Amino acid sequence: MTSLLKAVDITVREQQLRVTRDDASAALERVLGEPAGQARARLRFGPGRTCEPLARMLDRALAQAEECGLASDALVLAAGFAVPAEDIVRIRRKAHGVADWISSPTSDVELVLRPKGLAAVPQAGPAAAPMTAQAARGERVRERAPDTEAERAVREALYDVIDPDLGVNVVDMGFVRQVRIDDDGVATITMTLTSAACPLTEVMERNVKAVLAESGTEFVLVWEWLPSWRPGDISADGREQLRAIGFSAF
Repeated sequence: MTSLLKAVDITVREQQLRVTRDDASAALERVLGEPAGQARARLRFGPGRTCEPLARMLDRALAQAEECGLASDALVLAAGFAVPAEDIVRIRRKAHGVADWISSPTSDVELVLRPKGLAAVPQAGPAAAPMTAQAARGERVRERAPDTEAERAVREALYDVIDPDLGVNVVDMGFVRQVRIDDDGVATITMTLTSAACPLTEVMERNVKAVLAESGTEFVLVWEWLPSWRPGDISADGREQLRAIGFSAF
């Protein structure tokens, strides 16, 4: 029976959904076991506790179900899980040039839809399947070897790439996560920014290209959004530079 249930489940997962674990869990408890379409409507419009981020996840799940020929009224929200994830950090500008960081809590969430006739007892609790952002960070750190001399040279060159919004170089900001050079001499640069919604990715790519063109270095720029960038990723020099331009908290 377990293998059969897994075969017919429609499962959607979302990392760093903008909702606290407590809010997500409370909302899920109200709708678990309900027909999927009805659960989505209650999460979006009420009565009771609503949660639009979860409603949008059900939109995705029901779209997948339709592709499989399953109607929403034939499915039940059979399980839902939420675990805390890393906060998303934004810059908050204040008066007189002062600025600090503002954090938005997030959760890793999983929803499971199942045909009515196969729906088991609804489950709500910690998610086991999605890897937390903290665990993902730990894995990547263990896999990385020390930079070679050539890779260190590329990283040094990136000190000349300045974040146009903050006025601090991308290395001290902690935006450069990894530099690797393959046997053909092509550098793969893994970078992040304060948020995946940051509009500066194209600007950064142009600036990296301009800096590395001086040494003739070919490169591929890879954007990595998980784990999220945190103010703790800033170097000591970067913190001093930010304090000099009015940032008041780290």
